[in-house]
Amino acid sequence: MLESDPRVRESDGFVCFRGQEGLIEKSRPRVIVNDSTNGDATAIALEFTKTLLRACPLVDCVALSGSAATGGYIPTDDVDLDIFVRDGAKYLTYAFALALGFLVSIRFRRGRRLRKIICINVIWTRGQTEPFARRDEALAFELLHCRPLFGALHFQQVIARNPWILRLFPQLDWRQSTDRAPPELGTVGRIVAWIGRHPPLLALSDRLGRSLSRAVYDLAHWRKRKDVEATERLAFLREVKFPYEFFQD
Repeated sequence: MLESDPRVRESDGFVCFRGQEGLIEKSRPRVIVNDSTNGDATAIALEFTKTLLRACPLVDCVALSGSAATGGYIPTDDVDLDIFVRDGAKYLTYAFALALGFLVSIRFRRGRRLRKIICINVIWTRGQTEPFARRDEALAFELLHCRPLFGALHFQQVIARNPWILRLFPQLDWRQSTDRAPPELGTVGRIVAWIGRHPPLLALSDRLGRSLSRAVYDLAHWRKRKDVEATERLAFLREVKFPYEFFQD
């Protein structure tokens, strides 16, 4: 197709429209950086996932997303994660994820400057995926780029319960993933597992997690209230993630 289309040009594995060859030179250093840093992002995500699972065994799947999943990660990017959880455990899990993500930021801080490193894109409960309320290309595209770090079998079951995704991206049916065994639970994890076996306690804990995570969420966005770009970005995310953005349920 490249050989027969006069509009495009190929050079050393890069393809561009004729007249836009300057973009190739801009892309070369980005590819070099991607190759050298993508492994670092995956290592950070794996360590975070193990820590989360030791503390919160109500998680069914943690999947790498964003630039780290597509191979385009650079050091200034967030490490994006999509999480699947048991029903009734969304905000309890989110509270744990925010706290552990803060510890990751402290660990990798430079001087006194803290930067968000772990970004939780979305947390889906089982009920939200059996099946998905939305059936559109954007959601399917998000799932296409997910790389399960834990719970690969659960992820495959989610895809199987939503055959419309395979009509858009049949390659998801061919993907082979090796599942990882969950880490041994810590003291907090054993307590959370016990809470998970008692629905009234789980409901109370999830409400508490919702209140705590909402306070952190609102504070983070309040601090950026004068940043027009950040405000517009938040409005955009709330629109494109609906109804799966946090606190839209």
